[in-house]
Amino acid sequence: MSVSDKVGPKRTRLNFTEAVNDRFAFLKELGFSEAESLPTIVRYRKGDLEVDVYHGRQSFELGLGVARRGTRYTLSELIRVTDPVAADQYRNFAATTPKGIAEGISRLEKLAIRYGERALRGDPEFFAQIENQRKIWAEAYALDVLAGQLRPKADAAFRRGHYQEAAELYSRIRSRLSAAELKKLAVATERAGL
Repeated sequence: MSVSDKVGPKRTRLNFTEAVNDRFAFLKELGFSEAESLPTIVRYRKGDLEVDVYHGRQSFELGLGVARRGTRYTLSELIRVTDPVAADQYRNFAATTPKGIAEGISRLEKLAIRYGERALRGDPEFFAQIENQRKIWAEAYALDVLAGQLRPKADAAFRRGHYQEAAELYSRIRSRLSAAELKKLAVATERAGL
């Protein structure tokens, strides 16, 4: 029997909305009002800010997002601005019981207060930091993908003695090269006469 079958279609018995309304009452003090309340999501709004606390329909993970001017930011992004190590360790809490919901929502509340305070106040500098962080992450991810594609080609070219090709390929991913690959790059560059 799957978790979905155990929880059943009547998710209201998990008391998700009640737990969110209880633990996230502090949002009303910040000027937010409840915009939507369903068995799997509670959404709050204030001006161009929106906060959604959700319970994944399939995953049963509890999470939080903050949107500003239509752009949504995850809780892990909010954490990353302040504490990258904590962001790397953060995982959404999954809950399938009322007790699990209460515990998970309590955790979310603490994280939202600790790491989301500037976002919840609509601090434009904070959102600029997140956008910059997204750009850096996207560039790093793209380079990781490129390295995954080019590394085998560069290694094969080096083994075949095609040093110019190997040097060109290794050069494109220089920042992702190991010490051994940097040596191969130096050898390939020298042997290709570059």
